[in-house]
Amino acid sequence: MNEQIAGVLGIAVCLASVLMLRRAWRDAGLRRKLWAAGGWLVLIPASILIALWWGVVVGLAVMLLTFSLCAMTVVKVGEERRPARPAKSRIREEMGLDPDERRRSRWRGWARGAAAILLTAITANAIGAAAAGIAPGAQSDRFATGVVIVPLLWACLIIWMLSDRVMLRPVLSMTAASAIAGAVIAWTLLS
Repeated sequence: MNEQIAGVLGIAVCLASVLMLRRAWRDAGLRRKLWAAGGWLVLIPASILIALWWGVVVGLAVMLLTFSLCAMTVVKVGEERRPARPAKSRIREEMGLDPDERRRSRWRGWARGAAAILLTAITANAIGAAAAGIAPGAQSDRFATGVVIVPLLWACLIIWMLSDRVMLRPVLSMTAASAIAGAVIAWTLLS
């Protein structure tokens, strides 16, 4: 089979997969499960066809990109715009303000950002050091484990802390995680 034909067929199969998943989204009952299973299973031949066209490594990335673009296109085409309901604004006036709708102050934003950077850095480094301390293998492998974990964990923790409306939840959770990681570090150093 010609590589270009395989690639075009792979793109068409990706689009068919997205359409099957969209149909599963709208249907109910057993048919919904069948459409969803079929939509995900159709990605296997799509990835094989695109891999024939681009090669295995690049083909997988191209298949994921094609699937994402097809999905975004289907969602955009099926988009519905509804007029805003005036009754909600009246209900909102009767209720109290949401924390996100309160007047913002500059110092609170700066304090939140500084706390996020410091606390998440301490927590991520503590968990990374604890993971490196208890990981099996040679010292260089354990060091690599810690080096890989810390930046990913730091980014996730900053996102969590800055996106949560109530700062107390992430602060308490990260303080507890830092304490547990510190105990693990102390245990590995003393044993």
